[in-house]
Amino acid sequence: MASNPTANNDNKGKKKIFVSFDFDNDRDLKNEMVAFSQNEDANFKVSNWSMKPVDMTRQWEKQVKYHITRCDVLVVLIGEQTADAPGVKHEIEIARANNIKIIQMTSHPQHRVIDAAGQAHDLSLESISELLG
Repeated sequence: MASNPTANNDNKGKKKIFVSFDFDNDRDLKNEMVAFSQNEDANFKVSNWSMKPVDMTRQWEKQVKYHITRCDVLVVLIGEQTADAPGVKHEIEIARANNIKIIQMTSHPQHRVIDAAGQAHDLSLESISELLG
């Protein structure tokens, strides 16, 4: 799947990523991804991340779509309960509908992955950097 041609690859050609995660349970994983992006060797920057969906309103969907479509890649962070998080599932649907590349990263091999997000990879700076090229 090609990168989003409308994404702005500033910051010396770094890929812009949207981080999708279970807002209620996995902020630590999101914070880890943000820390990875601040490494001087990182080939990506975190542009935005999941918003807590109080309700899946049209306004929420519009905001999420706006942010996802301005990124090159949607990175799904898989924690213990992510596969059941409705917001994450919806973010994946939005990325797929807009031909945004999806990378699924898991923090533990026992966590249930999301089939619609593709193959799961270990959550590490090395893995994400390699997958982004």
